[in-house]
Amino acid sequence: MHTPQSLGRRGFLRGVGAAAALTAGGSTLAACGSGKAATVNKAGSAAQVQLPTYTPLADGPKPDLPGTDAGVPAGFYSYPASPTTAFASPPLSGGKFSAMTPLFTAPPPARGSNPAWQAMEKKIGASVDLTMVVGDDFDTKLSTLIAGGGLPDLIQYDGLAGVPTISNLPQFLDSQIADLTELIGGDKVKEYPHLAAIPKVFWEQCTVAGKLYFIPIPRGISAGAGLYRQDQFAAAGVNSYKDIKNSDDFFTLLKELTNPGKDRYALATSSNGNYYCLQIFQQIFGVPNKWRVDGGGKMTADIETDEFKAALEFMVNVAKAGCYYPGSQGWTKAKMEDAFQSGKAALIYDGLPALSTSVWATAQKIDPNAKLMPFVPFGANGGPGVAYQDNVVFAGTMLKKADPAKLAEVLKLADFLAAPFGTEEYLLKTYGVEGTDYTLDANHNPVQTAQGKNDANVTWKYVAAPQLVTYNPGVNDLTDAVHQAYSELVPMALADPTATLYSPTYGKQGVSLYKAVTDTVTQIVGGQSGMSAFDSALKTWRSQGGDQIRSEFEQAYASAPKS
Repeated sequence: MHTPQSLGRRGFLRGVGAAAALTAGGSTLAACGSGKAATVNKAGSAAQVQLPTYTPLADGPKPDLPGTDAGVPAGFYSYPASPTTAFASPPLSGGKFSAMTPLFTAPPPARGSNPAWQAMEKKIGASVDLTMVVGDDFDTKLSTLIAGGGLPDLIQYDGLAGVPTISNLPQFLDSQIADLTELIGGDKVKEYPHLAAIPKVFWEQCTVAGKLYFIPIPRGISAGAGLYRQDQFAAAGVNSYKDIKNSDDFFTLLKELTNPGKDRYALATSSNGNYYCLQIFQQIFGVPNKWRVDGGGKMTADIETDEFKAALEFMVNVAKAGCYYPGSQGWTKAKMEDAFQSGKAALIYDGLPALSTSVWATAQKIDPNAKLMPFVPFGANGGPGVAYQDNVVFAGTMLKKADPAKLAEVLKLADFLAAPFGTEEYLLKTYGVEGTDYTLDANHNPVQTAQGKNDANVTWKYVAAPQLVTYNPGVNDLTDAVHQAYSELVPMALADPTATLYSPTYGKQGVSLYKAVTDTVTQIVGGQSGMSAFDSALKTWRSQGGDQIRSEFEQAYASAPKS
């Protein structure tokens, strides 16, 4: 059961529309050969795939705060004063390559008037045609290309972060996408040292039907359990989340944080898949990450557990106590974030990537004492809470089938783009050309020029990328806090046991089925329905496809070798 947080950064409602578009009319099916549904048991798992051998770079920059092989991002207070050169000479010697990614910013200038794009191609040694599609249109564009057989060399796919956005995914991959297992599985990846430096946990997300089909674009493993105003918590007598021992303590704190007369509330939410901050309460109450598997391979969905119902009942009490900002369930995400930064809300659900130097600075301008921090879940009954592996990868990149020589060249391009933080190549990819697109401040941090803010919008980072780092130049306290949060969250983060399994029914209707349940959750918390409505919604979920999804996942799980 993929919760809305896991549906990808383009948003839950977009996911619903994309899933419908890609399964309607059969255009994707027609492109996959016979059009017969792939068998569930082809799902496979990462355990049966020879993943690339993790090989850390020997000469990488030394971080201020170390990362881990398990995926905790390293922390840097500033950009290294003497960036290393990842490539002494261009890795390619001519040729033309193509890629397609989503675009979430203003379009960059075209290659002919973009010095950053030109400099990248010179460093790479080849021409790269990038098709950048406005994010909400990306899946429709991909479906059209699949149907027409016009795939580029590299294609981003965001279904790794949630519901599959290509119907009959295993069949499509088998027919049109290169199996990377023989190319970079095991020690073969060492020919591409920057890809080899990506830890195993990220590659585990990239398998389907027992084969490695994607290059990961790593994130921070866990998105966390929200963000809180440490200054407001402290004013209420709680210095940090570590001082909250159980749900009773938490309820007392939420009421203390709420002061309508001063236009301050404990919580604010939004209409963007936030469900009254359900994600925070799920982790506090120990709800499993989408599914729980018992020793016999039987699966229970998160919404079927006692823990989920306990979280929902707690949320109802929080709402009755007036702790949610009135009307925030209809807000945009931006409005929710504004309320948080301005001090009108002390706690929101947003992922750790949302904390940045600019967000911190905005809050500080409003209130110099503002201190925005990651919230790490505690256990409702005392002891630790749970976190989720819900932000392992941003997406994955597929390689169109080609002859081995061509695929080796495409992998060289990906390896270049995976050059890590601290290199000249990373600076160029991320910020553009020094002097034109950015300058360096006194601490060697790149500061983009007006031109650079446009030139650097070329979407290289959505083709391939290195392991994430925590980097908030000028705000060491924020870097410390985020690194500490990751250090706590990653070891406690629960994996989704269905992450590398495939259920055709889930691919077709999993999103809409789950949304019907979460719509009921919002009605219950909002006071429009009683708790009995949840039992009814759960019964409907089971009968209209939930039990079938369970059965398909259980079959796939049973057929996959276990590590």
